[in-house]
Amino acid sequence: MDLKTVMNSPGMWFASSIIVIVILFQSLIYLREAFKTAEKLNMPREKCYAGMRSAMITALGPALAPVIVLLALIAVVGAPTAWMRLNDIGAARTELAMITLAAKVIGVDPQSAAFNLKAYTYSLWGMALNNMGWMLVALLFTPQMGGMVTKLNQKYDPKWIKYLMTGASVGLFAFLLSGQLVNAKIGNWYAAFISAGFMLIISRIFRKYQRLQEVALGISMIAGMMLATAIS
Repeated sequence: MDLKTVMNSPGMWFASSIIVIVILFQSLIYLREAFKTAEKLNMPREKCYAGMRSAMITALGPALAPVIVLLALIAVVGAPTAWMRLNDIGAARTELAMITLAAKVIGVDPQSAAFNLKAYTYSLWGMALNNMGWMLVALLFTPQMGGMVTKLNQKYDPKWIKYLMTGASVGLFAFLLSGQLVNAKIGNWYAAFISAGFMLIISRIFRKYQRLQEVALGISMIAGMMLATAIS
């Protein structure tokens, strides 16, 4: 059977949709639980909606980058698998890397004519097993991590524990950013500094405008990408 026919067959669409439906239900459950917790904390519903607006607008920036890689992913494994994997993982470059590694186990390049049904099957298993480790770590260790934070707050000054968590977050994002700057093109540096400048201006000069603060990160990221592209 032709590989393209298999990759884009109704059966693959059906199988891929199962994961997407599970993710949608999972998202609705998380949203319901979030609103319940907000009520217990006496958090106004307006603040919940503000956080949702901020998150959705901020997500626009990171969502633009994988679009080009998504097209490459569709060309390699078909539309149903690409649709399912990016709803599940969201990192198209990681998926392409796993497809390459899995296919090369049998000595096949995904971009070559030798990429057949067997190589495609290996790629599906490679992508599935790749994110299993993350799921197991989250399942097994997340409850313990929450308990560890509680113990730290009880044993030490909660203010310093908060600073510690903030420093960890800053270090994480700094590490991710540095990977895009070291030995990178000048456009990456333009994007980083322009985004940081916009974020600083919005958070400082316009700090009284709550609605603008909600979308500050999204605006900064989009401005950085667009202006860096225009300059370089």
